[in-house]
Amino acid sequence: MPRHIRNILIAALLAILALVAGINGYIHHQFKTNIDNTLSSIQMFAQVKYSELSTSIISGKVELKNVRVSAQFLPEQINLGNITLETPGFLYMLSGPENARKGEFPDHLGFAIDDFYIDMNGATAEWLNKLVKRMQPVYGSQRKICGGKSIFGPSDYKEMGYARVMSNMRMAYDFNKSRKTLTIDVTGKTRNMGNVSARALVSNISSMKSANMMQGGLPQLTSVEVNYKDDTYTPRIIKYCSDLDKTKKEEFIEAEVKQPDEYFYMLWGFSPGDGLRDAYKDFLLKPDLVTLTLAPSKEFNPMMLSMMSSNEIIDALNVRLKINGLLVTDLSYKAPPAGFIENFERRLANSLDFNSLMRGEPVKEPEPVIEPKVVVKAVAAYHPISLAQAPQHINDFVRITTKSGNERKGQLLRLDQNNLYVQKKVSGGKFTMTVPRSKIKTIEAYFSK
Repeated sequence: MPRHIRNILIAALLAILALVAGINGYIHHQFKTNIDNTLSSIQMFAQVKYSELSTSIISGKVELKNVRVSAQFLPEQINLGNITLETPGFLYMLSGPENARKGEFPDHLGFAIDDFYIDMNGATAEWLNKLVKRMQPVYGSQRKICGGKSIFGPSDYKEMGYARVMSNMRMAYDFNKSRKTLTIDVTGKTRNMGNVSARALVSNISSMKSANMMQGGLPQLTSVEVNYKDDTYTPRIIKYCSDLDKTKKEEFIEAEVKQPDEYFYMLWGFSPGDGLRDAYKDFLLKPDLVTLTLAPSKEFNPMMLSMMSSNEIIDALNVRLKINGLLVTDLSYKAPPAGFIENFERRLANSLDFNSLMRGEPVKEPEPVIEPKVVVKAVAAYHPISLAQAPQHINDFVRITTKSGNERKGQLLRLDQNNLYVQKKVSGGKFTMTVPRSKIKTIEAYFSK
């Protein structure tokens, strides 16, 4: 190849590389400016810092490395890990942020958090422990097993064998112009606990411009599928609770499934019927895979949910539930009674003391529960009393023995300087006996000491 042609090609390549570097530098600057401005605007609530920001016009990704969050009410910095924004690519990175401010969104966008973790021995864990201790009396008011624990804090997870909790999470959507559908995907994984994935399909989406999104009418939720795959989490809880109760695993599971409705109202928001309780038991005995699907009919109106019975909701949403691949046929459930959730949320807010938390005050240990003293009274019986004590036993039943050996038995109505007046029931009604003080040998009153 002639030298001058080779030099031209090299120069062209260098120019392209310089252009790419310049564009990437411009994009990097734009994203950094927007991100830093956003973080500055929330400084009064929380401070967010990161070690490095990287952009790639080839992959279309924007990455924030080592993101940390601190706030007045948090005991220490929280490490969120790495945050990634997945964009459609080069063109979006040039104009996307500006278009988003105008209400125009791309056909694809994703957001991910990787390597978020909480150390079970750190200050944050201790802070969470105190929060759980304050909430536990509210949640555990119906709990007669697992040592009265309904929710678990870091100290409990340490007992289960977790030194730290590490999680990854991703959310993304894809818009199909020709089908006018929006697919939303959410996945999450917590190491040695479990994995969850969810996909929702929304139809009748005209455009990703907010002004034109509903030109063809209201969007329609077409389908939802949620999968949960257990990874040692449930077996650890079962072992932990059965050890606390000193029972066998099967005994704890049986007791857990039979918990009262109020317990499930607080934790699940509803109480399962017989079919769901049996399915719950099957899962606890073999914790593996739970699959929930919804396929609402086109006539379904979410605004009518509050007016529908539980069976009508199940039918309208076309709900299907599988436990380890087996279909659950009875999905009946009970909603909480009117006022239950409101009362529960009020008690929970009082136990947490949200106002103190938002002021940045340390989380206080819960106040000790003082059980009322129970006074066990002896069984009522006749006890000897003196004539001087008789006024204290007006309306009590008395038994009087006279000096002549006769017994007068009935209710002491009143007394005066000379006599005691005792009412006795007879077949014809009641009559009052007059017993002179001078003729009383002994007197007994019927009461419990």
